[in-house]
Amino acid sequence: MVASALLAPVCALVGLGLGVLLRHAAGTMVTSVFTLLMLPTMFSESNRWSADVKHALVSAAWSRLIQNWGPEPGSLGYTATVPGSWIVYALWPLITVALAVFVVRRRDV
Repeated sequence: MVASALLAPVCALVGLGLGVLLRHAAGTMVTSVFTLLMLPTMFSESNRWSADVKHALVSAAWSRLIQNWGPEPGSLGYTATVPGSWIVYALWPLITVALAVFVVRRRDV
């Protein structure tokens, strides 16, 4: 329940950070939607590298956190861990907002 409650603020902070970095409303909305919603569907859990990329994205971390069951013992996919999903959930907004603060301080306006 906590993961679902934090999904909106996490996505909002990621969008805020991308908005400051890109400085263009339409570009920010397209990039945010692509990154948060469409990019995870392009990766599967059957290959190790693809699973690693997918598990580093916000929506995949949210999906793992709302599951109340673990992977099947005989499954062939690489599944995310709960602590790793919480780390992804915390790092995305922190990194994007930190980059935005860094860029705003360096930018000539």
